[in-house]
Amino acid sequence: MQRAKIHMVVLAGGFLVGGMMFGTSKAEAGATGAMLANTCAGCHGTNGQSGGPAMPTIAGMPAEYLDTIMADFKSGDRPSTIMGRIAKGYDKKETAMISKFFADKKWQNAMSAPQSQNRTHLDKKKAKKGKKLAKKAKCGKCHEDGGMLQDEDTPRMAGQWVDYLIFKMQDLKNEHLDVPQPKKMAKRIKKLSASELEAIAHFYAGNK
Repeated sequence: MQRAKIHMVVLAGGFLVGGMMFGTSKAEAGATGAMLANTCAGCHGTNGQSGGPAMPTIAGMPAEYLDTIMADFKSGDRPSTIMGRIAKGYDKKETAMISKFFADKKWQNAMSAPQSQNRTHLDKKKAKKGKKLAKKAKCGKCHEDGGMLQDEDTPRMAGQWVDYLIFKMQDLKNEHLDVPQPKKMAKRIKKLSASELEAIAHFYAGNK
């Protein structure tokens, strides 16, 4: 129920901002990365520092990673309810500008953000269990340094919203969604139960 409510709010916001993004190329009209990224603030927060648990913080993530994700949303390779529609409103030059804008911003731990009534708080017991499960599943082979590593292929997990991490892991486990992911990760996710994935989410969200 909580997830449904959050997604309804995000969906409504997406419709509002989505209509602003179609038309002639804004980059050609002299728009800056900051101007183009203003529309993203409705969901991802000012400067990419998300203020709500349903949306990931994207500030400081590698530009190459963000640009790839935008391209996947635009092509439909990555399932979405809103991002696919929004991404189609940008051309390659514009998505590159937006990606660079957010990449240049400083990362802020989402779990240290102001309180949200829909926020799930960290559970130390689950985090302790999640640390053991992450080690057993060898998550650290890609998500190094407790999830702090981020590069063109790997998003930062440490300090991300625990709710978002739980939602994303559930999506990855859902075979019907066909979310792009490395084969090794798909196998590991498949072996883990919903409660185990939740524990892993608490572990990574608690890292700073």
